[in-house]
Amino acid sequence: MGIQIEYLSLAELKSQPLAWQNKVLGLVSFVDAAGVYEAQKINGQIPGIFLGASVLSGAESASEILLSDESSMDTKQPLISGEQGQIRYRCNGDLLFGVISLDEASELIITSPGNPFSALQQATEIAYQQIFTLLDDLGFPNVYRFWNYMANINGSDGDDQQNLERYRQFNIGRKNVFVKMGREHGQQLPAACALGLKGGPLTIAFLAGKAPAIAIENPRQVKAYNYPEQYGPRTPSFSRATLVHIEQKACLFISGTASIVGHETLHAEDITGQTQETLVNLEAVVSEANRVQGGAVFDLSNACFRVYVRHAADLDSIRETMRNHFSHQVQAVFVQADICREELLIEIEATLQQTSIAHAA
Repeated sequence: MGIQIEYLSLAELKSQPLAWQNKVLGLVSFVDAAGVYEAQKINGQIPGIFLGASVLSGAESASEILLSDESSMDTKQPLISGEQGQIRYRCNGDLLFGVISLDEASELIITSPGNPFSALQQATEIAYQQIFTLLDDLGFPNVYRFWNYMANINGSDGDDQQNLERYRQFNIGRKNVFVKMGREHGQQLPAACALGLKGGPLTIAFLAGKAPAIAIENPRQVKAYNYPEQYGPRTPSFSRATLVHIEQKACLFISGTASIVGHETLHAEDITGQTQETLVNLEAVVSEANRVQGGAVFDLSNACFRVYVRHAADLDSIRETMRNHFSHQVQAVFVQADICREELLIEIEATLQQTSIAHAA
């Protein structure tokens, strides 16, 4: 079975008929305080994360929905919903989408004074170990995409020996499990993002499948897993994008992308410069994916973007810079969130699809 991706408002999501809901693998949605209550009316069989964050613009695209596309199949195969540990998931014969939320005050976390490992590192290790155990148990060996959200990403708790920034604590936990579970394949790491919200548990969504994937890197950037030690004792475990063929479609899952060249942040305190550099990096990733694919398969100008904005006051500048870059209004949702480096003001992610592999040059 293939995959179809749609972007809807929360109201549109709630109003979809049951036949449509029965095709949903999972979703990632941003909602305000009132939206959290409304989200409870969504079909409970659908694994989804509803993240409390201010949607600054583009509320009509605030929910990214991944659906099982049965158009190429002679017979329809129903989705199977399940739970394992703290994970809720849905899968068909080819794809699995799952979500897990783990509070750092959970009884699973050891908070004794002598424990050198922070609550966030422990929560990360527990969550990722559960994820990879599930995928091994159900036979979905390839992860295409992770979405990671946590509170106070640039802060430090003061409860571990090194008083590390929380994003670095997260990276330690994630890397430890990748290595332990035999997932640290270097050249074949999945796409990912990691963003900071005002509060809430560590929340992770993931998409995995049986078809192999190709990790895509940005020629303008050092691979994240090769970052120097100045960015923390454990490097981030992700690639810049993942290219995968699912049935008759090529899909490109682009990681959260920011104003980084080599491994250094550029245009500090300059939102226009950071936005422009981020768009250049996105174009570089798409160009590399098209090179690997062997033709102009993906076109960034047709993408729906999720734009994470540190300061709401920067919204107008970001939107104008994006309009100038693409020469037209783009589809995007702008969400207020903190980025993994304190000096970064913006991060953009996207998912691109090709209509048919047969159209590739």
